[in-house]
Amino acid sequence: MNKLLSTLPSALLLMAGLCLSSCSDNDDIKPTGIDGRPSALLSNGQVTASFVYSDNLFAGFQYPDGQAAHFNYENGAFSGISYTPPKDVADGHAWVHFAKTSDKTYEVSRGGEPAGDFGYREEIELDANELPFKVTFAGIYQQTVDGEKLITEDGRYTLLTFDPATRQLLKQEVFDNESNLLIKYTYEYDNASGNISHLEFPMYFLGWWYYRNANSNDFENIQFLNRRNNITKITSENREGNISTVTYTYKYNENNFPISVSCDKWEGEEVGIRY
Repeated sequence: MNKLLSTLPSALLLMAGLCLSSCSDNDDIKPTGIDGRPSALLSNGQVTASFVYSDNLFAGFQYPDGQAAHFNYENGAFSGISYTPPKDVADGHAWVHFAKTSDKTYEVSRGGEPAGDFGYREEIELDANELPFKVTFAGIYQQTVDGEKLITEDGRYTLLTFDPATRQLLKQEVFDNESNLLIKYTYEYDNASGNISHLEFPMYFLGWWYYRNANSNDFENIQFLNRRNNITKITSENREGNISTVTYTYKYNENNFPISVSCDKWEGEEVGIRY
């Protein structure tokens, strides 16, 4: 299974005081005892990622090789993610930071090793219901002795459509910088409780996450869609009219929460979910 956000350029800010446990085998699972608040993901009975909590806050993921994704908070509010590489890798620290720029907009800056002084920017726009409806890739920036310099201006953007009642993502449309539709994704869900339905994430973060992981079918990434119910099908259609689908099948516990998931793109792999 791919590591969470392994394709993101990443950074130096680490979450101070966060105690992360090893997840090299099942003995290291620390159950939360709460359905919808996972403790670990498993493949073939072995832990592939453990969920870390600090008090009542979701604090990130830890992997058997030492790699970690730390969810950071400022005064109790989510502010970003910092990444540490596997324990035997020197480079690979990374960061993503969210900054509110107006009542309805957030700026996302991200960067890290080995990109050095280069960074990336996106802007998230919210609608009247505080749901993200547009994410724009602003461009690539470089830190110089004379200050920040815009290297590449872009303008590609994605429009997001949420169900106002369930706040679940229904559709995602990706456009180039001339507003030509490149690809459209539509989403279908089951009626069961989502495997992360007892975790709280701000919607601006989730909108950005869906935008960044639109092409992913790795459950570590795709499970962020499962904040209410569980994703069962993603259909994509490109501008040439070619259509493809990805489907997910779950097994549930007696409380109707998923305890395992399989995907038609995983070649028989089943991911276990432990709470």
